Amino acid sequence: MVNNQSFIERTFRCNICNKTHIVKLNKSLIEGRTKFPFPYVFLHDKIHENNYDELLTILYIDKNLQIRHSEVQVMDYDSIFSKEQVVAMMKPLLEEIDILRTELESLKTQLISLKKK
Repeated sequence: MVNNQSFIERTFRCNICNKTHIVKLNKSLIEGRTKFPFPYVFLHDKIHENNYDELLTILYIDKNLQIRHSEVQVMDYDSIFSKEQVVAMMKPLLEEIDILRTELESLKTQLISLKKK
């Protein structure tokens, strides 16, 4: 079980999406590190009208878990994954979703049957 005392919250204002984000940092992130600041990466999104972008954010964290610098850029998945790689990743996930949907329907039917008894 993780307790809240092992995390510290920091705020970060993104200059691309113009929002302030709360970032929870595990205090153990600094254990064993000898160089500071170190990079901490997270993703967040920007939705504006019908446009959706994922933003790759790199925060540079010092030994006191303070954010000292940041870099944000819009993710370009076309340059990261090929179409074949995306299909290879998504196919098993979609198959698993179908299996879970079928199991859910079966469980709903069983539950209804048990309630009738």
